[in-house]
Amino acid sequence: MKEVLKSFATAYRKSAVSRRDGVKDFLIDYEKFLREAGLADGDTRETAEQELTTAEKISGGLFVIDRQPRSGSPLRLRLAREGGEAWLFEQTGEAAPAAGRELLAEFFEKAAAAPVKAMWQESWRRWCKGLAAAARAGDSLQPFRRDDPAGNDELLDVLRKLLDWEGESLIRYASAAICGDSKRLQVLEPRLLPALVAVTGFSSLADFGIHRKPRAVTFHGPVIITTAAGVFDFSLLPGPVTLSESNLLPPAALTSTAPLCLTVENEDVFHELVRARTGALLVQTSYPGSAALRFLRMLPAELPWHHFGDSDPAGSDILRDLRERTGRRIEPLLMQHRPSASSRDLTAEDCRKLQQLLESDLVRDQHEHFRAMLASGKKGVFEQEFIPIAEVLEALRSLLFQGEEH
Repeated sequence: MKEVLKSFATAYRKSAVSRRDGVKDFLIDYEKFLREAGLADGDTRETAEQELTTAEKISGGLFVIDRQPRSGSPLRLRLAREGGEAWLFEQTGEAAPAAGRELLAEFFEKAAAAPVKAMWQESWRRWCKGLAAAARAGDSLQPFRRDDPAGNDELLDVLRKLLDWEGESLIRYASAAICGDSKRLQVLEPRLLPALVAVTGFSSLADFGIHRKPRAVTFHGPVIITTAAGVFDFSLLPGPVTLSESNLLPPAALTSTAPLCLTVENEDVFHELVRARTGALLVQTSYPGSAALRFLRMLPAELPWHHFGDSDPAGSDILRDLRERTGRRIEPLLMQHRPSASSRDLTAEDCRKLQQLLESDLVRDQHEHFRAMLASGKKGVFEQEFIPIAEVLEALRSLLFQGEEH
């Protein structure tokens, strides 16, 4: 009897019912249970059915075989919500899920009392207390896992070390210091980020000074940067320049004789425009990192600024982000919705993003395009690469000509 009940206990542990106390009876189809336990045929089935019947008789109503009223054929196995779990795991000699929930809750309560940097201590305590309550209630524990105590210990340890991290470092060096493994931090990153957002509001390791590569900005055009070390005229260079953010720190100053600035989302398109030698200041960026932001904020306030990016919801959100984070007037270049019956359908996430953009005054001038995209249900021809480079250059030169007129 013990072995068949162990199989039943395994099925129970996998169920949502096992994660909560006293919510409802646990039910499983009789034949489904026998199949999944490998007990559906021959002598093993006969033995299993005998043991299930015996278990029902000795359980005092806590373990029941629901049967067809007329034929008496077994339909379901039922474990009572009150007392059933304790009876089952007493029979199998295994730890009950309720005990596991309490151990998890105690794990998070202990974590709540652990010291972290003072600025995060209160939010850390609240977050850990919330996880303790979720553990007892059987709710989600993301990014932790109920069945991985060693993994939970590691994740908690890394989180605390991240909250205490100071200084700037590349990610593999930080990973070696924090995890004892130069690659482990990147493996854990998808689970770490939601926790960091919950505790700190920060959404990237870069916010803690941990970077995948040195922060830099890539540009091309007439730019002069004056630093304590001297004056650097980048307008003399035929190709694009990638400049570390450290070269832009005060007292560095930037001037430019460019007639306009064009930020370009896609790297390949950026290089195509560089080859054309238009005289415009070109800056390659999607959502801008700190180096790109610093560079853009150093530009002359009177310099006209346009942005050329994809016209789908994600690309349009980059325009919104640039406007928000720089506080500058930035005009879109060739970013209108281009309908196409053969283009990709909008996803649920695309529609959600479009609704957010329609609620933003920062891109009010683009609302007409967003409504047209929603109405069509399709992204249209949205990628920059599908616009012939000649068309892009013509639009850019038209802007440059208008600037010369003024």
